[in-house]
Amino acid sequence: MLGVIKLDEKKVLKPIDEILSDPWQVDIQELFKASVNEPDEIKKNLYDSLYTYILQKRQEDIINRPDFII
Repeated sequence: MLGVIKLDEKKVLKPIDEILSDPWQVDIQELFKASVNEPDEIKKNLYDSLYTYILQKRQEDIINRPDFII
């Protein structure tokens, strides 16, 4: 099968799972810069999605704190 690349899911998904497991360990500013400065539209969308996901998880953490008041 020409043109088909076989990926080892464990090698690909493990780093992604590590990044997403703790949103406070990710440099969200770097994700934002990567998104803004990326010329490739597909990569830009990926960085945008990661940024939004990490931001949402951080917000959930803060909102779920017992001392959080609106």
